[in-house]
Amino acid sequence: MTHSEFNHLLGSISALSPEQMRQLRRELDSKLALSAVHGEPPLTEGELADQEAQRRLLAAGVISEIKPSRRVSTGTERFTPIPIQGEPLSETIIRERR
Repeated sequence: MTHSEFNHLLGSISALSPEQMRQLRRELDSKLALSAVHGEPPLTEGELADQEAQRRLLAAGVISEIKPSRRVSTGTERFTPIPIQGEPLSETIIRERR
């Protein structure tokens, strides 16, 4: 889904009745629960609170998009350790802090 399609979807939500919003929320919650069954860990209370805060900021027009949780890799971020010679860097840091 493109960013503009997603924004259009978010804009359409404001036209829903309260009952339709509750139905949508139940549907989304069940989809999230299903994704948790398929190996994705469920969102923590902090992550849910963060997403709710971002939704409110988006609705108020303060932010232009909701960023995904940092634990969700976008696939562009690959951790590649840099090899170093000598003692491990952690030991060097500990020694120099004394």
